[in-house]
Amino acid sequence: MDTVFSPALQRFVAASGAAGLLLVALLAPEYMMYLLPAAVVALAALVFYQFPILLVAVLVLTYGLALDIQIDMMAAQGRGGGSAGAALGGVVKVVPFALAAVLVLRYGISDAVNWPFLTFVAIAGLSLVVLPIGRVAGFGDMARSFIGSTAPFVLGFALAPRRIWTALIIGVALIPPISAVASVFADAVGFYPMLSQFGRFQGMHSAPFLAGFCVTAIFACTLQYLREFKLRWLALGGVNLAIMLATQARAPFIAVSLFLFLVFVLAGPRILPLKRKVDLVMGGMVPALILLGPALLYALQRFTGESENFSGRDIIWPYFTAAIEHRPLFGFGLGAGKLIVDPEDPTIKLLGSNAAHNEYLRLAVDAGVVGCAAIFLSIILWIWNGTRRAGPADQLVLRCALVAALLHSGFDNTLIASTAVSQFCFFAAAIARARTEADARRHRRHRPAPGARAHAYG
Repeated sequence: MDTVFSPALQRFVAASGAAGLLLVALLAPEYMMYLLPAAVVALAALVFYQFPILLVAVLVLTYGLALDIQIDMMAAQGRGGGSAGAALGGVVKVVPFALAAVLVLRYGISDAVNWPFLTFVAIAGLSLVVLPIGRVAGFGDMARSFIGSTAPFVLGFALAPRRIWTALIIGVALIPPISAVASVFADAVGFYPMLSQFGRFQGMHSAPFLAGFCVTAIFACTLQYLREFKLRWLALGGVNLAIMLATQARAPFIAVSLFLFLVFVLAGPRILPLKRKVDLVMGGMVPALILLGPALLYALQRFTGESENFSGRDIIWPYFTAAIEHRPLFGFGLGAGKLIVDPEDPTIKLLGSNAAHNEYLRLAVDAGVVGCAAIFLSIILWIWNGTRRAGPADQLVLRCALVAALLHSGFDNTLIASTAVSQFCFFAAAIARARTEADARRHRRHRPAPGARAHAYG
C-alpha cells in the first residue's frame, strides 16, 4: 500500500489553508500568533508525508548534530529560552515516533510482532501497580521512561519501500562523521568543545555517546559492504572506527571487536569468499594500521590506564545491586533505575553521572529480574525471528550485531537515549528491508512466465 495525496488534493489543501490564514489576518489578526505555528507544523507534516525520506534525513541530522544534548546543555546554562527550549527538546525526543507515524500512514502497518515494544507496554502496565509500592519513581517518571524505552522500537510497526530502509541504514552510518565534522566548527567558534575535560574526542556529543553511535555505524557499514563489496563501505567503516578509537571508550571497542571477529570467522564462502578474506587481511591490514595507528595509540592511553575509571562503574553498581536485592522479582517500576542513585551525592557529583552503565542492572531495578529477562528475551526473539527469511549476509551481520549489543549492554546505557534509537532503528530498518526483499523473491518465484501465461489463455 502506498497512499499518496493527488496533486489536485494537494493544491486544494494548500489553497484552503492560505485562504483561511488570509481571512484570519483580515478579520481577527490577534489570533495569527497562534495560527502561524500550527500552519507551519501542518505544512511540514504534509511535506514529510509526501517525502518521508526527508524525515529520515531529519532524524539522522538530529542525532548527528546531537540536538537533544545541545538543547539540554543550553537549558542547563540558561540559554535555552525557557519553555520554548523545553518544548523544542521534547520535539527532538519524538522524532522517531513522527517517522514511524508518517510511514504507517503512508505505507501501512507491518504484520510482524514488535516484541520489545509490547514487552515495555506490559511492564508499564505492571509499573502502575508497582510504583506506589516502590516509592522511588512517580507516574511522570514512568511516562518519560516509557517514551524513552519504546522510541528505539517504534519503527518496528511500520512498512516502507526498500529505498526508505536503505536510506535509514546509510544515515545511521553517517551520524558519527556528521558529529565529528560539525564539532570542528563548533569548537572553532567556541560553541561546544570537541574534546572532553579528560581529553577524549566527543564530537557534538559526549565521548561515550559518540562511541555508541560508532558501534551502530560499524554494524551498518559491515552490512552494506557484505551486500555490495564496494570500497566506500570499508572506507566509511574505517572512519567510524577511527572516531570510536578517538573517544577512548573501552566497552564499545570490545563490542565492535567481538562483532567483527564473529562476522569474519562465521562468514562462509557465499557471504565472504576466501579470496576476499585474504585480500582484507593481506591488503587491508597494512593500510588500516597506517591510517588508524594514531587513533589506536591515542585510545591505548586510556585502555591501558589501570587506575582510570571515568564512568565509576565500581562505585555506582553497588547501589543497583542493593536495590535489586530489596525488590528482586518485579522491581520498583519504570523510571526508578534513573533515580536509585542520588545525583546530589558528593561522590556521584564528582563522577558527573548517576547512570548505571549496565542495562541489565538498570532494568532489573525498573522491572525486576523477571521484567529484565523478558525485555532482553523479547529483543532476541524480535531480531532472531526477523532475520529468518533474510539473505545470508543480512542474517549473519544482524545476529552477530545482536550478540555484540547484548555484551555492550552489560557495560553501557544501550536501551535508552539517542544511541538506542540509532541502534534499534538500524535493526528495524535492516529487518524490514530483508523482509521486503524476501517477499519480492517469493512473488517472482510464484509469478508465471510470460510464455506460460500466453499458453494458458491461448
